[in-house]
Amino acid sequence: MKEKILPIIITVIGGLILVNLAVLDVGWLRQQKKQPAETVSSSTSPEIPTAPSSLPSGTCDALCQQMIEEKISQAVATLSGKETIKETETKVVEKTTTQTVSQPQVIYIPLGGSGSTTATDWTDVASAEVYLDLKDYPNLKEARFEGFIKVLHGNGKVYARLYDVTHTIGVQGSNIEGTSSSFSQVGSDPLALWQGKNLYRVQIKSLNGYEASFDSGRIKLILK
Repeated sequence: MKEKILPIIITVIGGLILVNLAVLDVGWLRQQKKQPAETVSSSTSPEIPTAPSSLPSGTCDALCQQMIEEKISQAVATLSGKETIKETETKVVEKTTTQTVSQPQVIYIPLGGSGSTTATDWTDVASAEVYLDLKDYPNLKEARFEGFIKVLHGNGKVYARLYDVTHTIGVQGSNIEGTSSSFSQVGSDPLALWQGKNLYRVQIKSLNGYEASFDSGRIKLILK
């Protein structure tokens, strides 16, 4: 509180000093103008009434008091305005809002099963299949296929995909591939799944006849 009053007192005192100096200067100028005027007289001209003489130096009339009060009011209003603005800005900065961003929910549907093949055509993996109906997931954002695959000695490539048994067609976007000699998890692009309850099965193939293997997989559902 003392820090707020001290600037106001200093400003008021400074204003009073400036006003008093101005009053002294005005009084002195009036005295200088009055002396030459008194030495000039005319016998033929009628006497013209003169304005009341200025107050002695160091005194303050009603006009002076009014000027002082105005200066004080302006100084106080200026400082008060600055303090109000400062307090308002502080309150705005202190007022913060916390927003909770919801994370998308992820569901994994295991496919199970494992198998190997040296065929260069798509071959079913026994027991690696599951039924899926999109209406059971109304908030589905996207789905992806993930599986652990390898190729013998790392020669060539191993391919895997999801096959829509219900519609007898490969699922668009489900193809994955790898060249690792040990099982490594690989993920697909977003899947283009058909509406309805469909049976999805895993299929694999080899690029050049080297043994290609699949060891479990899953369908990853990302909900909004």
